[in-house]
Amino acid sequence: MSGVRFDRTLPVIAGLLLAITWPVTARATIKEYQIRRMLLLKTECGTSGLEISEKDGKDRFFATCENVAHYPDGVEILCPDSEDERDCTMVTEKREFRHLHHMRPVEQDEHRREHP
Repeated sequence: MSGVRFDRTLPVIAGLLLAITWPVTARATIKEYQIRRMLLLKTECGTSGLEISEKDGKDRFFATCENVAHYPDGVEILCPDSEDERDCTMVTEKREFRHLHHMRPVEQDEHRREHP
């Protein structure tokens, strides 16, 4: 009779141990789609690739951009809180290359002066 009782309590004990250790081992992480959504809404990057690593204890995301007009070297995003993507910040700033306007043909510049 004692063997039957032991068999019933063993799964209960195992379940309790699992329940106690579950919060320690479970860790929410920021998903790749959340970073891609951030890039889509806040940049003109057109993400072609995304690398995930860790830098100074923070989750680091590095996106390679298809549209290199404003982010030729890609976009770096750091997330100090791995449970909430709202704490993520874009480290890379948008760049403008004003000297590229001088490379336009003269006809376009004259047309702009006539029709602002």
